[in-house]
Amino acid sequence: MATQNEFDAIVIGSGIGGLAFASIMAKLRKWRVLVLERHFKIGGFTHTFTRPGGWSWDVGLHYVGDMGEGMMGRRLFDFITDAGVKWNPMPDVYDVFCYPSLEVKAPKGEANFRRALTEAFPNERANIDAYFHDLKSAAAWFTRQLMATVAPAPLSWMVSAVNRATNHLPLGRTQQYLERRFRDPRLRAVVTSQWADYGLPPAESAFVTHAMIATHYFNGAWYPAGGAGEIAEATGAVIRGAGGDLLPNHEVSSILLEGNRAVGVAATVKKGKEGTRVEFRAPVIVSDAGAWNTFARLLPSAALPFRDELKTPPAGFEVVELFLGLRRDPRELGFHGENHWIFSSFDHDEIYAQRNNLLDGRAAMAYLSFPSLKDPQAKRHTAEIIAPFSYRALEAHREEPWRRRSAGYEAAKTRITEALLDFVERHHPGFRDLVEYSETGTPLTFEYFTGAPSGSIYGYPGTPEKYRKRWLSPATPIQNLYLTGTDVAVLGIIGALMGGVLTASRLIGPFGFFQIMRAASPHR
Repeated sequence: MATQNEFDAIVIGSGIGGLAFASIMAKLRKWRVLVLERHFKIGGFTHTFTRPGGWSWDVGLHYVGDMGEGMMGRRLFDFITDAGVKWNPMPDVYDVFCYPSLEVKAPKGEANFRRALTEAFPNERANIDAYFHDLKSAAAWFTRQLMATVAPAPLSWMVSAVNRATNHLPLGRTQQYLERRFRDPRLRAVVTSQWADYGLPPAESAFVTHAMIATHYFNGAWYPAGGAGEIAEATGAVIRGAGGDLLPNHEVSSILLEGNRAVGVAATVKKGKEGTRVEFRAPVIVSDAGAWNTFARLLPSAALPFRDELKTPPAGFEVVELFLGLRRDPRELGFHGENHWIFSSFDHDEIYAQRNNLLDGRAAMAYLSFPSLKDPQAKRHTAEIIAPFSYRALEAHREEPWRRRSAGYEAAKTRITEALLDFVERHHPGFRDLVEYSETGTPLTFEYFTGAPSGSIYGYPGTPEKYRKRWLSPATPIQNLYLTGTDVAVLGIIGALMGGVLTASRLIGPFGFFQIMRAASPHR
């Protein structure tokens, strides 16, 4: 067993939240930060992988809003990467929503999207205008919520008081809001077509969760040139430049405590089937492993006042993902780099309830994306198909070794693959002929690599209850232990980035957030 004591902070997990925190502290405080990652690649859900033949795919990043020059998301990404990632704009129509006998395109620009909805539903014009107003109102509420997290105490108290008095709209259920706002059930479906971007159908999500995603794409969408792995590469250079390090194949098994103070971590260094236990110590420990993993798996529950809320893991969003290598250019079929959301009906909650019908060869929805059309550096054409699917449907295979699971598991993956390819083929004839190679990831795959409960991909789901859990914040009841990532902010890559910003803000001081934003300003 080895012990090392040379870092200012240790980060558990190398997702965007952890990388952002480490990079910010390296740049603004010259901290030496050690990032420990259980996977053999750094980056969390923002890493890429390749297969023989020149195909390359992103695991979790498919498109990002707010990446135009001067926009806040772009400024923060440029800051943590030293402008080492180039962002390629997607087509002006970045999403296409496909329903039985109805197709609606989501174009860049709030006014353009509002016009597209009004043209499709002319009798709902006034309601559509009110909907856009409500989206921005709910998004503003969340911005204030973040400010309350990082602002000095007197201001934080005032902002929190305002938000408590105005939380009826943002913390209502999305479906209840839609039923009040719109008469046409088809319009209710269309405006929530991106619900898989935040992992909850309308009956379950908080309206503020929906609003944050919907407004996020008002100005269009972008994709990192070279793939999401460029983000980890660029932030890693910043972290190492300040004397830090990033170590893959290091699975943290526990947070070391002395009394009520975090002093380090114990980890297993994985080498083949063997593992060596090591300890690392630092005055600050930051977990990007998810709140539930941190509190329920890495700490003794007796240390936590909210331990009763940790008896079961959060019911997160679980998916299957097809990674497809194509033999020809998908533009032959009229694709231009936009995403296609394909639905079998207008009832998203029923579609979600039917998600495991994939095992019987029946798909209810699919998200179709083309990484190679978004990335000017792509060597060969690729596609991805994603659909919700329950971990429990394959849980019997959980203990089987990765890449050596049983014939039953492989047969289930084959049925899932065929069902999704058939579903896309019905909407886009000729698509199957493009496919030369396919590989399927399931919730078991994601659980193995990320350690997330049930292989869920978004952490704590964005229900109204999430925003009332005050312990989902950077500071924890354990001294010197902090959380980061989406659980302390909101879902998605920008949410994870903001989680890193919030945690760094807390450690920098009362005005840390403003220092970070000033440092990220192009006019500093």
